[in-house]
Amino acid sequence: MEVNDLPLLELFTKLREAGLPLGIDEYQLVLQAIQAGFGINDQAALKRLCQTLWIKSAEELRLFEYHFEQVMSSNGVLATLPTSTMTTRQRQLSQITRYLALAGACIIGAALVWGITSRNQNQTTKDLAIPSQTPGLINPTPTPGTNPTTTTAPQTNQTQNENNWKAIAPFITLGFQVVGIGLASVSVLTTIYTIIRWLTQRLSKQTANDDNSFLQATTDTPTLDISSSLTQVIEDEVQVAQTVLQATSRNDQTSYNQFILSFDYLPVTQRQMKQLWRYLRRMIREGVTTELDVEATIKQIGHQGTFLEPVIVPRRVNRTELLLLIDQDGSMVPFHSLSQRLVETALRGGRLGRSNIYYFHNCPVEYLYQDPNHQQAELIDDALTQLRQERTVVLIFSDAGAARGGFNPERIDLTGAFVKRLKQYVRHIVWLNPMPRSRWLGTTAGEIAHLIPMYEVNRRGMQDAIDVLRGRSPNFQERIK
Repeated sequence: MEVNDLPLLELFTKLREAGLPLGIDEYQLVLQAIQAGFGINDQAALKRLCQTLWIKSAEELRLFEYHFEQVMSSNGVLATLPTSTMTTRQRQLSQITRYLALAGACIIGAALVWGITSRNQNQTTKDLAIPSQTPGLINPTPTPGTNPTTTTAPQTNQTQNENNWKAIAPFITLGFQVVGIGLASVSVLTTIYTIIRWLTQRLSKQTANDDNSFLQATTDTPTLDISSSLTQVIEDEVQVAQTVLQATSRNDQTSYNQFILSFDYLPVTQRQMKQLWRYLRRMIREGVTTELDVEATIKQIGHQGTFLEPVIVPRRVNRTELLLLIDQDGSMVPFHSLSQRLVETALRGGRLGRSNIYYFHNCPVEYLYQDPNHQQAELIDDALTQLRQERTVVLIFSDAGAARGGFNPERIDLTGAFVKRLKQYVRHIVWLNPMPRSRWLGTTAGEIAHLIPMYEVNRRGMQDAIDVLRGRSPNFQERIK
């Protein structure tokens, strides 16, 4: 499976359009994992990889499975997997053939070396044996009455011919041996290559038949539409609308746009805000007894010695109360859309016990306002006395003077006095600043950040702010340095 053959970009775009909080970092993370060898074995491995890196909840899992099946079936990824598998097998068989050819060449080379070495040894042995066997030929002693020249000449010629023949014979024998070994090696390699090629063709046919049957079974399976149960599980109405739109328009033959046109340029999406608000919980058992307390029931059985009746307790409900204070107008005008999103997600998707929204300008001094236009005023003491200290947490949304880069000692003093006053009524306070942390240094915001935990508005900053409101305060003094 090649990375370029996978419709990852199309799948990534579909999931983003469905509302999943995915960015370029998540897409690059999947590409890096595939390049490292993960998720390339088959479609199931790719699905597990994307699901592990992209999916964070059960709702996202259902959306992912739906779009994954749609994208993979429409692009025919299943048909590309057998080709990749056969290519790998052919490469393996080709390597085996090369190894066999190399082994044959080594055998022939070894035979040549062995033959030449054996010939040199035989020739050396014969040369050493000739002087001891015919010593008379070297210095013959003439006998009386004979002619030495006529007697030794024929013997010398015969001996020389025999020596020449003995010198040529090993080469002829070696040539026949080399030719025989070469023919045998060629025949063996030809036989092995024929067998390997036959096996390759047979495996190709078998794999093609299996893939065709699998594709036919996959094609015959009807595509499931989005059921009503899926719509009920997905609680965000925006996601439901987008998913239904995808289901009704999947058969339209229109050109696919690779770019997403979105007007959502805020650092935290609406979906992410809803998810983060839901972590702000203080569960208390209240109301009618409807749930079985297993642990208490077991203890009761052990105490009484028999089972008489179960222990029923009220269900757990979130009783966290949020006081959201928003800086309005002035330098906060560019961030009105962001503050409005904070209010909407806290009221509609936060599942909080109670949410109180108040507005102010620069710093609360005497009044808090119930509307963004500062028409419905309420005394700060009246608003704070209605709070329950054991349940209420406060989140302040303001730039604290960082937008204009000014330093106002009076604003610092007023803010410090208000925070001190606020701590008498609530347990946890946190500040969200829409300006980046790099703009705080040398401004009023930088000094206020030493009085109260302050974080910039992004996914990580809002997550840390929620942790502070839950009582899990990180070291914000290190973060502002």
